[in-house]
Amino acid sequence: MVPAARHSPGALPHRRERTDLYATILEVIKRQPGAARITRVSYGAGMPVDRLRSALDRLVALGLARRRELDRYAVYEVTTRGQEFLTTYWRMRAYVAMFEPAADPPVV
Repeated sequence: MVPAARHSPGALPHRRERTDLYATILEVIKRQPGAARITRVSYGAGMPVDRLRSALDRLVALGLARRRELDRYAVYEVTTRGQEFLTTYWRMRAYVAMFEPAADPPVV
């Protein structure tokens, strides 16, 4: 006997694209007062710390985030270029959403 699926196929979470992850990480960092520690970003972005470290390293390498030491801890901040990325990213998401088909009205 095959166990029943816990979720319907439409309810399964989709895999986030890399740009979506980067935007989410930058948004979490931006919303922290001052600078964000990695555990806070991990919780906010819904990512395990080990995966988050590599994403943060990439964001720093791209100049979208800045890493510095504060009280012996690494903290992250969004750079001006990172803010420009976020502005452009959200604007493009809005344009793309215009081309997606509207959800079908519920059948009564």
